[in-house]
Amino acid sequence: MEEQAQDLTRIKGIIKRRKWWLIWPFVATVALAAIICMILPNMYKSTATILIKNQQIPPTLVPSTVTSYAEQRIQTITQEVMSRAKILKLIEKYNLLPNDRDKLTTEEMVEKIRDRITLEPINAEINKETSSRPVLLTIAFTVSYEDEDPKKAQLVTNEISSYYMEKNLESREAHARGTTKFLEEQLKQVKDQVDKLETKLAEYRKAHLEELPEFTNLNMQKLEKLNSDISNINMQIRSLEEQRATLRNKLASIDPYSGASDRVLSPEERLQQAKLERAQLLSKYSPKHPVVLAKNREIALLEKQVGEVNKIGYLKEQLHELELKLADLKSRYSDKHPSVKAVKREIAQVKKEIRTLKTKGGTSATRRVTDATNPAYIALKSDLDKINVSVASLKAEKKRLEKQIGEVYKKLHAMPEVAKKYNELETDYENAKAHYQELQQKLLTARVSQGMEEDQLGETFLIIEPAFLPEKPDKPNRIAIMLIGVVLGMGLSVGMAALREYTDKSIRDVETFEKITGAPVLSVIPRIITSDEKIKKRRKKIVLVTSAFGGVIVVLIIFHFFVMDLYVFWAKLSRLVQSKVLL
Repeated sequence: MEEQAQDLTRIKGIIKRRKWWLIWPFVATVALAAIICMILPNMYKSTATILIKNQQIPPTLVPSTVTSYAEQRIQTITQEVMSRAKILKLIEKYNLLPNDRDKLTTEEMVEKIRDRITLEPINAEINKETSSRPVLLTIAFTVSYEDEDPKKAQLVTNEISSYYMEKNLESREAHARGTTKFLEEQLKQVKDQVDKLETKLAEYRKAHLEELPEFTNLNMQKLEKLNSDISNINMQIRSLEEQRATLRNKLASIDPYSGASDRVLSPEERLQQAKLERAQLLSKYSPKHPVVLAKNREIALLEKQVGEVNKIGYLKEQLHELELKLADLKSRYSDKHPSVKAVKREIAQVKKEIRTLKTKGGTSATRRVTDATNPAYIALKSDLDKINVSVASLKAEKKRLEKQIGEVYKKLHAMPEVAKKYNELETDYENAKAHYQELQQKLLTARVSQGMEEDQLGETFLIIEPAFLPEKPDKPNRIAIMLIGVVLGMGLSVGMAALREYTDKSIRDVETFEKITGAPVLSVIPRIITSDEKIKKRRKKIVLVTSAFGGVIVVLIIFHFFVMDLYVFWAKLSRLVQSKVLL
């Protein structure tokens, strides 16, 4: 207890000795805080609250083509609001920072206005159908602006909040229109592609109609019918050939110039008979007699005819030998072998000579029988000519059918490749057509969504609390500044007093003296106060009282001009007291 009493006594002594070190730092700090309060201008803050209103038509009925989130659009518009051009327009329109235009550069003014604009999102946890947990979404946001003039603060805040609404509508409508335009262009391109593929598919189908897989059965039936027709023609040709051979045999045994029962002599027999007749004529006439000369010409013609017939027989025998040789060579070599090619050339040459001799002989024979008078011969010859015409016609028809068979086989062989190409074209056409129908559906949806955005039925920004005219400044907080000044003043004054006490090496009490010297104190001489010291002390008190009174006046002035009018404060205080008294 004695130690505590001694400590208290020591502290009282320190306070008494260092009272000015405690008073003046405190007063100076509080005065500095009061000066700061007086220097700092009033900043009025106006705030507008903007609600993010959801799409009014259910998305399941009309899906929106604007897929960006509201937070993204807010950040995009914020960048536009904070742009240098937009800030400069606000400065010019509302005459912002009028006192700082000559002191600050353009960039400094823009940065200062940016610092005064604040945007704060209002988030809430929303239960969405697509998520099992609540999702934190922005449902609204606030836009604020600070200015020395409360009216300007309100006007600028209204300007910025309106800008957010306008840009949001423009952004959504532009996005919807851009989507619709893009889909229209894509639809046009795909339509051209579908038309080209359709034309290409039709042309390919037209060019390869009977080569398509669906005509396989038809081609097989056609091939079967052609083969059947050729078989029938072959049977008819064989029958006519037999009839022609029979007629030729009959014609060979009938003389075209005699009765129907006379036999036609062969060229050799006629030559032998002509020679006998010439011998008889020579026994009667001279060699230069006209009758003998005529017979000689007849004998010469017959000899020539017999020679040609013999030559044709020789050539036929030679042709038969060459054909046998060719068959033997083909059994050992291919068609491209030199020996095979040489034999083929010889056969062609022999056939050509035989055709030439037959043509000459046929002409002579025709010339000889054109004036035939035998009715039987003429009838048989007419029937033979008819058969020849029928055989030639049947052979031509057979050749035509064989050509058709070749075409059918060609179509059948080309079917796999044609089917592959046709399927590729058809697949491309179906895919393009499906894409076209999909784009049509998307374009219809985009147009409905564009109409919804133009009618402002989509997600919009709605000002639920417009910017108000602030009645009291938001900054500076002078009470907080003064409290900070008081706390700092107290701390500074105590620190200064402690520092002064610690650096002062003077001995102030008996205990300290005895402790330092180790000798007891016999007596203590009290302090003698002179009249001059009394005068100085009185002056200090006057200064102290005057300073305190001046401080109170300064505080009242600050309160009156920067916090609240004293008359208003007195009126409010009076109403408060009256209400308390009445209660």
